[in-house]
Amino acid sequence: MAAGRRPGGAGSARAGARAGSRDTARTGARPGAGARTGVRPAPSTAGRGGARPQGSPRGSRSLRLAVLGAVVAVLAVLLAPAMRSYLAQRAQITELRTHVAEQRSQVSALQKERAAWDDPAYVVAQARDRLKFVMPGERAYTVIDPAPKATNKPVSPIKAAERTATTGRAWYSDVWRSAQIAGQASSKTP
Repeated sequence: MAAGRRPGGAGSARAGARAGSRDTARTGARPGAGARTGVRPAPSTAGRGGARPQGSPRGSRSLRLAVLGAVVAVLAVLLAPAMRSYLAQRAQITELRTHVAEQRSQVSALQKERAAWDDPAYVVAQARDRLKFVMPGERAYTVIDPAPKATNKPVSPIKAAERTATTGRAWYSDVWRSAQIAGQASSKTP
């Protein structure tokens, strides 16, 4: 390799000086005047692993997206239990509020009923209806419906087994009787 081609060598310094002298010759400025006017020379990319292609930096964009995705995933993992408990607590609060509203309506209904019991006419009416009390000198009549007429329709095996189960016998005799009733019902069926 020639000395003028080495990056960062003496040859490149000379080439930069020559380029700088050409620039000053074109603009008519002094050799150190560029620093005062705010014009800076372009940075060298030789020490950074080579020149990057001009245009879209896809490598850095995908790296940023990957890091952003990882941060979002970590936040989702960290915040998911807290969000789940928050939503569960909100649902529980809503449920408790409806329960409290129901209890308040029950309390107001019970207070109205309690106020009704303070009225002596209401107490007398309840005693007549519930306990069949009568005032002195009055007669009370209770109408009892006559016994229902016996029908000749056959008793279902389920009803017959239910009657045998409530007679107070031992369980095995109830099972045997239930089997007998079931056998009789199936033999009568055509």
